Amino acid sequence: MPKHWSEEKEQVRTSFPILLMLKLIQILPCWTVNMIAFPVALFYFAFSRRARIHVLHFQRQLREFTHGVVPKKISIYRTILSFSICLIERVSGWLGKAGEDSILFSDDDIEDYWNSLKAGKGAFLIGSHLGNIDLLRSLAVCSKAGLKKEIPVTAIMEIKSGERFNATLKKVNPSYELTVIDPEDIGPETIPVFQEKIQRGEIIVATGDRTSISARNRFIRNSFLGKEAEFPYGVFLIASLLQIRELYFVFGLREKTAMLNPKNRVHIHKAKTVFQDCGRTERKQKIHELCGEFAELLEKYCKEKPYQWYNFFDFWALTEYAGEK
Repeated sequence: MPKHWSEEKEQVRTSFPILLMLKLIQILPCWTVNMIAFPVALFYFAFSRRARIHVLHFQRQLREFTHGVVPKKISIYRTILSFSICLIERVSGWLGKAGEDSILFSDDDIEDYWNSLKAGKGAFLIGSHLGNIDLLRSLAVCSKAGLKKEIPVTAIMEIKSGERFNATLKKVNPSYELTVIDPEDIGPETIPVFQEKIQRGEIIVATGDRTSISARNRFIRNSFLGKEAEFPYGVFLIASLLQIRELYFVFGLREKTAMLNPKNRVHIHKAKTVFQDCGRTERKQKIHELCGEFAELLEKYCKEKPYQWYNFFDFWALTEYAGEK
């Protein structure tokens, strides 16, 4: 049976490279640090056979889905280089070195989102590992929206998978703090807590493109780039139980694959699926519809930014469990 993404071995088994990168980002200008991404990507390209295999698989599937149009050129190195630059961008953001002028906002449903926050309403955001997931933080701190204070953010994420990175980042920046809830700790009693947070104007963030470590047998099978893939049932279930209209899909994408002074664009789309006053049977159907909405948008942005896909595992591997078909 294919490995779950969480079972893939870490390429970096010591915190030293991460600590070194953090120190360099603290000391040097961002454009200088971004130049380091090129040799780092070359090293990773040379020594990570797993990444090469899965990137190639993704690009070939995307090319088949678009009938040879996207990507124009199969390039594993471009994806790995893009990922290296993304890591630097993420760390720069957490260290407070990424300015708002480097972030652009698409006019999708951004005004609807800003207006909700200004009215004191929170939101549930569903992102992905296409592009820079940490750009979602810009939706909580951006002064362009006229927000007078930073909006508290709670992230639903696998804590164990990022323990080394978070601990190292804390050493360099003691003020670094993120409210994180592990999916394993979420139960029926958590939903009212999330609802209260949103009522207070806070933001809950989750990703919809990786099944849970603790609930691998709970998934939704949905077509993605022409093949059936598995998406996390729990994320879309939570969205349904919150019973709110402030439900959005978010994507943060770099304008170009390799830039020394990167510009990123945030796209935000309000979900069309509404869960208010629906019964259990209808809710289950709507959960699948919501997942379908997400998968369709993920396809759209994969075609626009094919080298910014950072799921380095077999995305189309299907489990033997019954799941939530």
